[in-house]
Amino acid sequence: MLIEMIVGADYAIIGKDLSVEEKVYLHISSGVIKKISINSKLDADEYYEDCIIVPGFINMHTHIADTLAKEKAYGLELTKAVSPPSGLKHKILSATSEMELAEAMSTAIREMISRGITTFVDFREGGIAGCKILREVANTFGINAIIMGRPNSSPIEKLFEVADGLGLCSLNAYSDDELLNFRTIARRMNRYIAYHASETIQQREKSIKNFGMSDISRGIKILKPNFIVHLTHADDRDLDLVSANGVLVVLCPRANGYFGLGQPPIGPIIRRNINFCLGTDNVMANSPDLFREFDYIIRIARNQGVTIAPKKLLESVTTIPSKYLHLNTGVIKQGYRADFFIFDLSKPNVAYIEDPIKAIVLRGSESNIISTYLHGQRM
Repeated sequence: MLIEMIVGADYAIIGKDLSVEEKVYLHISSGVIKKISINSKLDADEYYEDCIIVPGFINMHTHIADTLAKEKAYGLELTKAVSPPSGLKHKILSATSEMELAEAMSTAIREMISRGITTFVDFREGGIAGCKILREVANTFGINAIIMGRPNSSPIEKLFEVADGLGLCSLNAYSDDELLNFRTIARRMNRYIAYHASETIQQREKSIKNFGMSDISRGIKILKPNFIVHLTHADDRDLDLVSANGVLVVLCPRANGYFGLGQPPIGPIIRRNINFCLGTDNVMANSPDLFREFDYIIRIARNQGVTIAPKKLLESVTTIPSKYLHLNTGVIKQGYRADFFIFDLSKPNVAYIEDPIKAIVLRGSESNIISTYLHGQRM
């Protein structure tokens, strides 16, 4: 077995149970972890003292094309900021060249990599052309981009030739038959399907008025989605249905706060043992920073009567999305992609914290990241 590189550190978070181990060495070949040596002393190509190797974060919901509109929607309500086709975001995107879009996406990807994000799931506007731009940009970095396209005048089959799935803005724009058709094609072509759900009260009430049920419930019953995003205004009936169907939910608490939409029901979600992930949503509104997402949602949960275990939050950006999306990343494990980052435990912001996972989740920041590895390449 040809080992091209050995990366070691005083600590590493290993396997699907996120176990903290000491003196860990990753044997990497062709961008894949071929072997893990624990409690060893080997000659490493790169060794990091007072550091921990952390699985690369998976950002489960982004819109990175609107990077070029950072803070231009500050203070606006959501509809005026991002709703198609007349929202500020869409006016800006339609007036932007492909070269400018590609440059904005590159900027967002560099920002994510600097913060330990090695995989992101993007709800991409612009149909087939928009998906192609993002694919080309992501490939130049080697980052894992899961592209969720949107239907337009082109057949869904054509969209799925360049996209990994379908990311719907709102179900209210589609009939039951259209949604069923989306589901049928997505399953046949082995593509993901997901949607924004009850992000606003208005979105939810419109669904109830027009279809007799919330958009959360309607989507679960017709689409059988891989995951659903937001659920800011989900009620107990919705959450019971989510739980009964084992649906993965993606929460974007900072985005909800930015647009004044309320807080996601993280307390009820945790009490029902519903698996959740985190997304940073629109770059125009939020930095793609999952450390800040940890900090924000912990405080929301406490106000809803729940204390989230730090390990649960780490799972929400690593092992849980890896499992639900059937990815070979998000876990430091033999046979998985060598996607990880080096977190410095000697920095003042994490001093005196004995548990490395608490240090990462409760106090960590970009300043702790020495380097990020994508497919075994140091970025």
